[in-house]
Amino acid sequence: MILSRRAFSLVELLLAVFILGIGIIGISALFPAGIAQQRQANDDIMGPIVADNAMALLRTKLNPEWFGTMEEFGSNDFLFPNASGPVTHHPTVVGDWEWKRPGFLFKKMSTAADIDERGAIDIFSAYYTSNQLGGSIGGSLDLTKIATENASGTGGSSPLFGIPYNTTLGIPPVLIFQNERAYPMGYTGAAKSKRPAYYWDCMFRRFAGRIQVAIFVYRVVDGGGEPRDYIVTQGSGALGSTIPPLPLLMDVSAAPFGVWKFGGLDGVATTITDNATVRTTVPTTTPANIPVEQSWQFPGQWILDEYNTVHRVLSGRRSTKDGAVNMTRPIPAHPPLAELFGTSFTGGTTTGTVLPDPGAGFIWFIPVSDSRGFSLVPVYATVQEL
Repeated sequence: MILSRRAFSLVELLLAVFILGIGIIGISALFPAGIAQQRQANDDIMGPIVADNAMALLRTKLNPEWFGTMEEFGSNDFLFPNASGPVTHHPTVVGDWEWKRPGFLFKKMSTAADIDERGAIDIFSAYYTSNQLGGSIGGSLDLTKIATENASGTGGSSPLFGIPYNTTLGIPPVLIFQNERAYPMGYTGAAKSKRPAYYWDCMFRRFAGRIQVAIFVYRVVDGGGEPRDYIVTQGSGALGSTIPPLPLLMDVSAAPFGVWKFGGLDGVATTITDNATVRTTVPTTTPANIPVEQSWQFPGQWILDEYNTVHRVLSGRRSTKDGAVNMTRPIPAHPPLAELFGTSFTGGTTTGTVLPDPGAGFIWFIPVSDSRGFSLVPVYATVQEL
């Protein structure tokens, strides 16, 4: 007896392929999420390691005694919130000064083949200051290829063009080169896999007579998510090309952001549901991307405020249609200490009323991109003593 075998019909075959396709699509959808989780886990591990390496390098190159006071220069303490011009710092106790960014150099000045100053940070802006005072080390400096903070804070015959230095010792010419702020260090342009994945930049502050250092760690990636050859470049016109580009500074004390303060949206700590929320622009019905100078609102951002406190954004905003910014923990309250603003000094004596928790006016963070279109991914931020 001959048995006949019936083959699959075209409909059955298409149905089987459809079911198989659904399964494959479901499995493949897990890969991007898995890669993102793996990258986040790697950032969480590497961030503190890179920051510790940065502090170790700074401690080998800097001595706390090299830092001076604002009073030595007979000048007010200025900062530059992006491109809006100099703004006077909140006064602190005599001898202290608030967070300040070092200067940057954006041009190769040395004739040596193995030295490249592009992207280097000049801790005390020694090259620019020397140029302004007629010194030799900055005599041939291209002023269009530098960036300094506090450039308008001048007084007497001793201009201050950066972080205060000890005038009895002179201007310490301390450069931290771009490749020294890369991790892993030692990249020479060889295999792509050896390119640095992480970079760091820093700020300084004199607080209660001690030098504090803020370290910001970030990744630089291209459109495909791979590490890129990277040199810090000057800011865009909107951010101020003569201002140190990293970390970025933002004034959050005025509209439309309200007040960055203890107690959340309403400023009342007893209403705990909003204590970790930061007031932002009112969401609109027409979506618009958040500009780079306001990218402190992005999810995962690391933020430093004027109280030396590091914050992280838990759920943030990438466009105006998104909701409010929520931090991983509420902004803390602060006791009415003289070191925390609200005072003034006259003739070397601290005077005035110390306000209870006057609220921070400025925050610092790594922007999500630079003027050349590089994507910057904030990884970690910390404050340590030099």
